[in-house]
Amino acid sequence: MWSSDSLTHWGVAGLFFANFFFTEEGSDIYEWVGYSLVALVVVRLCWGLITDSPARLSRFSPSVTAAIEHLKEVKQTKRDTHQGHNPAGALMVWFIWLNLLLIGLSGWAMGTDAFWGEDWVKEVHEFFVNLTMLAVCGHVFAVFAMTKITKNNYLKGIIKGHR
Repeated sequence: MWSSDSLTHWGVAGLFFANFFFTEEGSDIYEWVGYSLVALVVVRLCWGLITDSPARLSRFSPSVTAAIEHLKEVKQTKRDTHQGHNPAGALMVWFIWLNLLLIGLSGWAMGTDAFWGEDWVKEVHEFFVNLTMLAVCGHVFAVFAMTKITKNNYLKGIIKGHR
């Protein structure tokens, strides 16, 4: 059974990849896919405020220190016993969400009278798009690496929303 967390995860992923690879930059469909993506991120954040599941935002606050400690522990024990996002994953998730919101904000700003035709706004938008793609690649790599190291099936959890 699909959870709200996994539906928003795969919805955001699908929309991001659609805009990155398939839609024409600046087209109406590109803009609407982008707005839909931001709306899904906002829905996920709102869901994270009210749910009582491992998807609750307060259960995985971003912390560089906690992420480093977690990775040291995994290296030593070859285990990850976290329910939901582990500290390293939490840091990545928050980073990606922030980037997606900045992409949406900069994309919206490009269409306003105040920033219409401003090259620096387009450059900011493209920077965050490319930074997000790098983060997504790192995220996918980490899922496979952690699966190999810990023998936990992270992909199953991501698909079904209970990792």
